[in-house]
Amino acid sequence: MLTRDTDWRQGDLLTQETAVKLTALNGAVCEAHRVVVITHDCDIPHEGEISVEVIVADVVSAPNPQFSYAKNPRKLHLGYEVAGGQSVVVELRHAERRIVPKGEFEKHAARDDHASLPIDGKRALKQWLAARYGRPAFPNAFENRLRQIVSRKNSVERQIGKILEPKAKHLVGLFFDLGEQRSAEVPAGEPYALSISVVYDATEGGTQARESAEEVASQLRELFGQAYGKPDAATEIALDACEAVADTSITLADLRRVDQWRLEYISLSDDDHGDFLSVGETPA
Repeated sequence: MLTRDTDWRQGDLLTQETAVKLTALNGAVCEAHRVVVITHDCDIPHEGEISVEVIVADVVSAPNPQFSYAKNPRKLHLGYEVAGGQSVVVELRHAERRIVPKGEFEKHAARDDHASLPIDGKRALKQWLAARYGRPAFPNAFENRLRQIVSRKNSVERQIGKILEPKAKHLVGLFFDLGEQRSAEVPAGEPYALSISVVYDATEGGTQARESAEEVASQLRELFGQAYGKPDAATEIALDACEAVADTSITLADLRRVDQWRLEYISLSDDDHGDFLSVGETPA
């Protein structure tokens, strides 16, 4: 029974043998898949909950930095530690969510006790799930200005993506501060005053992460200058500041003031690359 003393936790993997028995998965599980529990720990045993939510995840050969730290709201790569020193990496997609009736889950599902999700992986999973519905929306006028063509038929936001991609391993997120214009649709001729924080993983990345973030910040300043001109003369977006910031130095007050930015053009396109950076307001 799924009582208060159940061992099931959010992020747990089902064994392959029991996952295939769940009719709610409609035969979607094979050797190339693992099933991940995404229902919150407190909801799994709650008597008011009649189902357990899972995601049928693809097993991938190695983690992609663009899909770590919950940077991408549509895909997440999680690495599980497996007994014997091995590991397994899975790719989660919201489109592969499944609802399993609690009675069926209790009858057939068994946890894979040989695989464990590290603390940072659990934190990334929670943020990724929350970002699905909690990501911020920027003013339409601001996003339209980011779509201005600047180089070889590429928009500013596409160029941002090209700058970020090689450094994704060390970046936690890109945070935009629009100040009092955060929700404003400003008229033509009036610029958005923007400050950007390129947040890097100071604990794991160290000096290399800081240097990568500083390089990204420098390239972004150059891009915005090319696209919109100097801040004191800009009529669309005035980039007042763009700096590399260690994740260890961000305060709660900072996070309440800024929003994490995502590549909207990718999320709306037909290709399936997903957004580059996560969109929750708090880094994993």
